[in-house]
Amino acid sequence: MIFEKYHPIMTKHYELDWLTTFKVKEVFALRHDASVAKLTNRDVDATIMDTAAHVNRVMSKIMHNDALIWGIGDKRTGEFLGTFGFDSFVADRATAAITFELLPSAQRQGVMSEVLSHMLSFAFDELGLIQVIANVQSDNTQTVALLKGQGFTLDRETAGELQFKLRQDER
Repeated sequence: MIFEKYHPIMTKHYELDWLTTFKVKEVFALRHDASVAKLTNRDVDATIMDTAAHVNRVMSKIMHNDALIWGIGDKRTGEFLGTFGFDSFVADRATAAITFELLPSAQRQGVMSEVLSHMLSFAFDELGLIQVIANVQSDNTQTVALLKGQGFTLDRETAGELQFKLRQDER
């Protein structure tokens, strides 16, 4: 499987494409936002150079078939809204973890509902995954509700983090 061929991906309202197709300052706005970083348990990018280095790492992972990470753009306006990705592929390539973030202005607008539904079909139908997992901060109630709405079930709970799973045969 050659990951670099999987772009762009279109949903009804959104286009998922490599982060390099978006302006670094747009990605920086997401990566620099403390509230978004807290929800996804990552460090805030302090400078635009930190974000540029992140984009380079992401693209390297894609070119080495280790991850698939896209920027989410509004089809109508081209506006950058956030990111979505498959990472942490298990050795047999049957399981991967999903990661996603949205700018605060794009949250609670139905963006991730549409993107996640489409990308789960992509995961099972195109990538041939058997299972998708999602690790979520336990206080991130919005994401917990989104995952449950897509059929994910709670698999494990550790201090402050929940792990959800969705198997292909449960969808």
